[in-house]
Amino acid sequence: MNKKKFPKGINEVSQRVIKAAEHSEPVVIFGDSDLDGISSVVILQELFEFLNPLYGGKNLSVYFSNREIEGYGLSFSVLESIKDRAPALLFILDAGISNFEEIKKAKKMGFEVIVIDHHQILKKLPKADLIVDPKQKEESYPFKYFAAAGLVYKLAQRVLEEKKHPDFLEDRLSELAALATIADMVPIEEDNEEIINQGLEALTSTQRTGILALIQLNDIDINSDQDISQKIIAPLNTFKIKDHVAESYTLLTESSFPKAKKLAQKLIRQTKEKKRAIKMFVNELKEEVEKRDSKKSVIFKYSKAWNAVYLGIIASKLLNFSKKPVFVCRQGENKECVCSARLPKPLDGVKAMEACKKHLITYGGHAPACGCRVKEEDLDKFGKCLEKYFKQLKIEINDEQ
Repeated sequence: MNKKKFPKGINEVSQRVIKAAEHSEPVVIFGDSDLDGISSVVILQELFEFLNPLYGGKNLSVYFSNREIEGYGLSFSVLESIKDRAPALLFILDAGISNFEEIKKAKKMGFEVIVIDHHQILKKLPKADLIVDPKQKEESYPFKYFAAAGLVYKLAQRVLEEKKHPDFLEDRLSELAALATIADMVPIEEDNEEIINQGLEALTSTQRTGILALIQLNDIDINSDQDISQKIIAPLNTFKIKDHVAESYTLLTESSFPKAKKLAQKLIRQTKEKKRAIKMFVNELKEEVEKRDSKKSVIFKYSKAWNAVYLGIIASKLLNFSKKPVFVCRQGENKECVCSARLPKPLDGVKAMEACKKHLITYGGHAPACGCRVKEEDLDKFGKCLEKYFKQLKIEINDEQ
């Protein structure tokens, strides 16, 4: 890892964080509701609290989107919910790089907007005040494939170097960056490999109450990669939101062991329920795919029965089964659907959605794993557009071969 240089924007954001902390400026931290987004929020919040112990209550608040209602990323409904917190410094973590109109509105509402994201850049950048995303064209940092928590960890590293307190990284933050990096399935190489190695070493002596509760209840071998994945990361990746706060965030920030233990038990139970539900849905879909979709170029399915937070796993399992691009959507109560996609290499889901964007509300993500929001009335049009796109693409690929 190049310790003398940071991804584009890190130095500017670090100075802004220090200034905000010194003046106790109001801060709102918005994060995606998966473990990468949650860990990113916790890292940044604890960095602010370390710099200024007065943070908390009204001058530092967090917000996680409910994917069932608000979909992925920043949305207009999220902005409506946080409008009373403006003016403030608004951080958008693990999201934001494709939220052009939403960020424009946030600025009109009085927010100063900082985006820290790792998803694929579309044709332009949003008009945020500061942006960190190593996939920018102007990026000179050699490594591009951080998880969002890895980028926030790099930000914390830069701030703590400036303040001459680097030990706080290993004491509190590195374990979160490691767990998030593993969970988000980014390449385990270069910077990510170092983040994971440092974090897993710190995890062996963790003092974080929520993780200690999971270790005790789940009988975890802290040196087992399988136990870390299945018994720590899986429960923390349950996506449950209550009053716009992720339950995993509550567990990771809880200081009372009895409370942490009670919540950890709940997350472990939810993980088992989630696993059973996904298995049932996937088995049903496999039968349907075999009967109806054998000649199609893309698997496109939607249902009101699926929980939005199951979509990524359902899509991954269908991809492994079908070896085709998979788009699965959850029909919401407000006639707006959340979709998740998984694709085989070298296909690019973001490019596919770009080709069909006239049917979408928002879209973004990575080439092999991405998502979008679409009006229910446009679902079938979107599915037909995807089929046409991949059918043509398949012909082009075959011609090249």
